[in-house]
Amino acid sequence: MRDIIEDRRVLRMQFEAFAHYAGHESGKPESAYCFDALAASVDDVSSELLETYVGLFQKTEHRKIGSALRQSIQQGLWSPKNATEYMQRFIAFESGTGASS
Repeated sequence: MRDIIEDRRVLRMQFEAFAHYAGHESGKPESAYCFDALAASVDDVSSELLETYVGLFQKTEHRKIGSALRQSIQQGLWSPKNATEYMQRFIAFESGTGASS
C-alpha cells in the first residue's frame, strides 16, 4: 500500500519547485501561478487518482509524458485548473486516450 500522505507531500513540493523555476528562472509568471495552483490543490485529489498517477509516473518510460505536460504549461499552451485535471490528462496520455485532446 502506498503512503498517500507522503505522495501528496512530494507532489506538492514538485509543483512548488516548478512554480519557483517558472517565476524566477524562466520569467514566466503565468505558468508559475498555474504550478502554484496545482500545488495548492494536491490535497483535493482523490486517493485513487493519486495512487494511479504515482504508479504510472514511477515507470521511467512515462516520465516523458509528465515532462511534456509541464512544458506545455511553461509555454502557455495549457493551464490546468487543478492537480486533478493535471493527473487526469497525464493518465489519458499514458493510456493513449489523450493524444487528440
